[in-house]
Amino acid sequence: MSERNPLEPIRKAITDVDKELLSLLARRRALSLDVARTKSDAIKPVRDSERESALLTRLVTEGRELGLDGQYISRLFHTIIEDSVLRQQAWFQAQSNPDHTPSTRVAYLGAKGSYSYLAAHHYFGRRDRTLIEMGMDNFEAIFQAVEQGQADHGILPLENTSSGSINEVFDLLQHTNLHIVGETTETIAHCLLVRPGTSLKQIRTIYAHPQVHTQCSRFLSGLAGVHQAYCASSAEAMEKAAADPSGASAAIGSARGGELYGLEVLDTELANQKRNESRFIVVARKPVSVPPQVPAKTTLIMATAQKPGALVEALLVLRDQGINMTKLESRPIHGNPWEEMFYLDVEANVESQAMQNALTELTRLTRFVKVLGCYPCETILPTELDSTALANDPRLELPPEPMPVSAPAVHTGKAPLYSREHKFDDTLIQVGGVTLGGDRFVTLAGPSAVESREQILTTARAVKEHGGAILTGGCFLPHADPYSFQSLGMEGLTLLREAGERHGLPILTEVANVEEVSAVAAQADLLQIGERNMQNSALLREVGKTQRPVLLKRGLMATLEELLAAAETILAEGNQQVILCERGIRTFETATRNTLDLTAVPLLKSLTHLPVVIDPSHAVGRRDLILPLAQAAKAVGAHGLLVEVHPSPEEAKVDQEQQLYIEQYAQLMKAIYC
Repeated sequence: MSERNPLEPIRKAITDVDKELLSLLARRRALSLDVARTKSDAIKPVRDSERESALLTRLVTEGRELGLDGQYISRLFHTIIEDSVLRQQAWFQAQSNPDHTPSTRVAYLGAKGSYSYLAAHHYFGRRDRTLIEMGMDNFEAIFQAVEQGQADHGILPLENTSSGSINEVFDLLQHTNLHIVGETTETIAHCLLVRPGTSLKQIRTIYAHPQVHTQCSRFLSGLAGVHQAYCASSAEAMEKAAADPSGASAAIGSARGGELYGLEVLDTELANQKRNESRFIVVARKPVSVPPQVPAKTTLIMATAQKPGALVEALLVLRDQGINMTKLESRPIHGNPWEEMFYLDVEANVESQAMQNALTELTRLTRFVKVLGCYPCETILPTELDSTALANDPRLELPPEPMPVSAPAVHTGKAPLYSREHKFDDTLIQVGGVTLGGDRFVTLAGPSAVESREQILTTARAVKEHGGAILTGGCFLPHADPYSFQSLGMEGLTLLREAGERHGLPILTEVANVEEVSAVAAQADLLQIGERNMQNSALLREVGKTQRPVLLKRGLMATLEELLAAAETILAEGNQQVILCERGIRTFETATRNTLDLTAVPLLKSLTHLPVVIDPSHAVGRRDLILPLAQAAKAVGAHGLLVEVHPSPEEAKVDQEQQLYIEQYAQLMKAIYC
C-alpha cells in the first residue's frame, strides 16, 4: 500500500475554502442587487465613491493584520466592486426598459471565438439573456441585419487602446438610423495559436485581422520568413490555422477562442502595448432610457459652420454646462470635400437639464447635430484608497448612508428650433462655396427638368456667365399627369452633377421619395422638397437625417404656420440647414397660376432665423411677370431668388410658359444686381 500523499489534505482544505469563497461571492452578489432595489425609489447613484473608499481602506487595514498585501486586497475588491456596480446598473436598466423575452438575436463580426463574439457574451451574460448568435462577414452586414429586423442587437468594435479608432464603424454610424444602447470594454489578450504539437520554427503563415496585425506589429516584425495574411475576423484566422494539417499556419486570437477550434497557445502578450483593450458599442433599432441612478454617456455627431473657431465655440457649450467630453473624433463628410463630421462622447444623460440645454445651444451653432444614443457608462474606475486615513486611523468607520434625494424637476418647455426665441441671429447656410442668408442676395437658376446633356451644359454655362450662384434642375419630377415627361431620374442627376462641376456651380434638385434621399444626397449639394411634399412627414424626417442643406417649398394651400411646422420636422432630426421658399399659393384669382405671397417674406423673417427665397416661376407660370416679381422679392428682403431658365423654352418638355430664355435671364440678373 503506497504512502498517503501529504499534499492531499492541504489540497482538500484549499478546495473547501474555494467552495466557501464561491458561496460567499454569490451571496455578496445577491446582496448587491438588494441594495439596488432599495435605491429604486430614490435618485441615488449606484456608486458611492466616499463609502467605497472608506470600505476599501478599512479592508486593506484589516488585511494587513492578517498578513495580506494591500495591493492584493485592492485588486481583489476592485473586481468585486466592478461586478457589483455593473450588475446594479444592469438591474436599473432592465427596470427602465423592460423586455420580457428571454433571448436576444445578436449580430457580431466573424464566427465563434472572435473578439466580437466574446464581447457579445460578456455584455449580455451580465443581463441574463440567452444569445442567438449571428456571425457576420463585415460591419455593414451587422448594421443591415439590425436595421432590417433580422437581429435585435449588433455589437461593433469602435476603438482600441493600441490601434486607435475603427474608421469604418464611425462612417457607418453617420448614415444609420440605429441607436447606441450600450457599451462594453473587452481586454484583448492576443495569443499565438497553433495546432497541438506545433513549434514556432514550423510556422510559415500567420493569419489575423488587419487591426490585430497593427496591434502586434512589433512581434510580427521579429519573425523572419513568415507570411502575414489578413482575415475578415479573428475567428476566420483561427479557422484557417485549424484547417492546415501541416501545422505551418498559426493565428492570432484569444486563448478562449482558440479552444473552440482545437488550437493551443504557443505565445502570449503579443500586443505592442501591455494594456490592450477594445471598446465595443451595442446598437438597436430603438433607443433606451437611462435611469438617473446610473451614470450615462451620450454620443452625438455634429457638423460645425465653416468659419474660424466654430468647433471651439461648440465645445465651450459643453464646458459652460459642466459636461465632460471623453472623446472627440472627426471623419470626412462624404460628398463634401474638406468638411468634417465630429463624433463626441460626453458624460451626461440626454434627459438631464444640462444636456438638453447643450443640445439646444448646439442647434444654434452647428449645421447638423444628432444624438446617436444615450446609454449606461460601463467604465468602472478603481476605488481610491484614503491615504491619510490609512496612515492615521487604522480603525475606520464607514460614513453614514446619505438621505435619499428626490428627482429634480426637469424643465421641458422650449422654443421651436426655427424661432427667433431659439436663435436670434440669422442662420447662414453654406451650399458648396455659396452662402445663403444674411445680407447677400443669391440667385438659383436652371431648367424645370434636365432633358439632355447638351441642354443642361448650355444652361449651366449661361447661369454661371450671368452671375447665378447655384444650378438647379428637375431630375425626379412628381407630376400627377402620367402622360407628361417623367424626367431622367438618376441619369439626369448625373448630368446635372457634371454640368455643375464643369462650371463651378453647386447643384439643387428635388427629391420626392424617401427611398431616393440617400442616393440623391450623395450627388446634390442642396435638396429640394417640393410643394406637394411639404407635409410628407416621412420625407421631411429623412432629409433631416442627412447633412445636405434643404430648400423647403411652401405647399399650395399651406399657411406660414404649417410651413414652419414642416421646417421644424427637419430641424428636429438634426439638420439645421433649412431654406424656406415662397412659391405662390392658390387663391380665387385666376389671372396667374398661383398668387405670389410677398408678405410672407417680412413675416417669416420676423418669426424665424432661417433664410427665405422666392420662386416666381412656379408662382405665376408666366415668364413675362418674373422680372418685376424678382425685383419685388429683393425689395421686401428675400435672401434669394429661384428662377427657371432654358435654352429653348418653346421646345421644353415641361413648363414651357414659365421658363426664361437665356437672354431674358441675362436681363433679369442685370436688373437685380446693377
